[in-house]
Amino acid sequence: MSKAKVSFKNVTIIELLVAINRRYSNLPALQIKEGDKFRAISYTELGKRTSDTAYNLKKLGVEKGDRVAILSESRPEWAIAFFGIVSCAGVTVPMDIKLSDAEMEFILNDSGTKCVFVSKKLLETILRIKPRLQFLQNIISFDETTDKGINLLKDFKVPEEEIAYRDIQPDDTALIVYTSGTTGVAKGVELTYKNLLFEIMALNKYINFSPKNNFLSILPLNHMLELTGGLIAPLYAGACVTYCNSLKPPVLIKLMQETQTTTMLCVPLVLKMFNNGIFKKADGMKPVKRKIFYLMLGLSKFLLNFNIHIGKILFSKLHKQFGGRLKCFVSGGAPLDPNVEEDFNAFGFNVLQGYGLTETSPVVTVNTFSERKYTSVGIPLKGVEIRIEKAKSEDTEGEIIVKGPNIMRGYYKKPEKTAEVLKDGWFYTGDIGHIDDDGFLYITGRVKNMIVLGGGKKVHPEEIEEVMSKSGLIKEMCVVGRKATSGLKAGTEEVFAVIVPNEDVLTEEEKKDKESVKVRIASEINNLSEALADYKRISDFMLYFGELPKTSTRKVKRKEVVEKIVSTLTGGE
Repeated sequence: MSKAKVSFKNVTIIELLVAINRRYSNLPALQIKEGDKFRAISYTELGKRTSDTAYNLKKLGVEKGDRVAILSESRPEWAIAFFGIVSCAGVTVPMDIKLSDAEMEFILNDSGTKCVFVSKKLLETILRIKPRLQFLQNIISFDETTDKGINLLKDFKVPEEEIAYRDIQPDDTALIVYTSGTTGVAKGVELTYKNLLFEIMALNKYINFSPKNNFLSILPLNHMLELTGGLIAPLYAGACVTYCNSLKPPVLIKLMQETQTTTMLCVPLVLKMFNNGIFKKADGMKPVKRKIFYLMLGLSKFLLNFNIHIGKILFSKLHKQFGGRLKCFVSGGAPLDPNVEEDFNAFGFNVLQGYGLTETSPVVTVNTFSERKYTSVGIPLKGVEIRIEKAKSEDTEGEIIVKGPNIMRGYYKKPEKTAEVLKDGWFYTGDIGHIDDDGFLYITGRVKNMIVLGGGKKVHPEEIEEVMSKSGLIKEMCVVGRKATSGLKAGTEEVFAVIVPNEDVLTEEEKKDKESVKVRIASEINNLSEALADYKRISDFMLYFGELPKTSTRKVKRKEVVEKIVSTLTGGE
């Protein structure tokens, strides 16, 4: 019989951690594959090492409210460091490992970070920028190092007598999470313990983790969805979290088989890669088998219209390839292609799409096992209110605003920026959307991404990108506004696209002749554009043979695309 979950009623996050570690004691809490073997940490060991870390942080002079950063790939030590910081009442600053030296320097100085945990891979980076870090006093390495003056996590020990944890209040700051900065300078988002506890409780209600669950963690832990939904929430229920630092489908699938994964948080790109792989394999089958595959897929999709689910039976071999116990994928961070979602549901997999932002701790809405709709990002978490702020009463959509116990305290040291987005308790998300009669939220685009044409018509790039994503010729694309340079529309914005061709489907001749590729893609765009209003159609596009700049959560950095690709390669047109 599985153990009951720890109650949240009248409990602080530290008391919760202690209770969790005692309740699940010898069960595996965290693990990572190193070589051919798994290195696992039990709940008892997690509790002990958390206590060791908290005690030694205090010895290093970390006081309540001091900022302590973590700069590392996802691994068990990341979690140990985080819980140790929490236990000594420090404020965690989770770092994106893909940032430049200048960006890391800015965040560490802006936050006033006093101490940093770092992995071997990132230690050289910290040592390189250390002379310019104004507040940094101590570096703690997760791994062995010969560098002098570096503390080692493995040397952190605590006396036999139990230490008293520092007092923490619900409204104390737990984290300062710097936004990915797709549109400008990163801002530090202050999140409280109340924010964290609310999200953990809400997510467990919808995903229903248990000690029988094996959670596969593939997103970076500086991403709030992974920190709350992929670390704290599973541990609260006694589940085991396995870390994987690769997004390559073969690596993920092998790990899912070895661990019999039940739940995985992911970005849409991962599901799209899985989906492409499934269809590539199907298209390589012998004609009879290929025909059977598509007949089964069509039948499953048809029956889903009547709420009849037979995908798991029809595609049982596919389920075995994913480990055989997969309960659900939870998708977030970017819009999920409706076709991919429909395919996965037809295969018999549950895909729960949600919506949120760092400023909302992060989840606002989610599709549940019992209540979900294609293309929707779900219904609000219980206790969260959402509203559509319309520019005109007759508008069908507007800016999404959110209110609830998941809303951030504000932007660190930026009261003016905070006042711009927090008004009377409502957080203005900057996202455009609408709510249907059943309370499901739909995202249309971003206020800042909107392209305003000469005639006043407004175009959401995301809508065009979604339509064009159906093309097998297009690997990825970014739609932006560009000033027209000639004709009647000169000086006004037009719809422009940067397109990365899918080289896997190009012939050898086409790979040598880029102009022929552009002609072929132009034809594809014309065909797909029939689904769009005339004014939303792409006026011009350019090919880019490389990867578009992205954040750590795989969102395309539109501003960087314009500055580094469009302006550079089109002469600033």
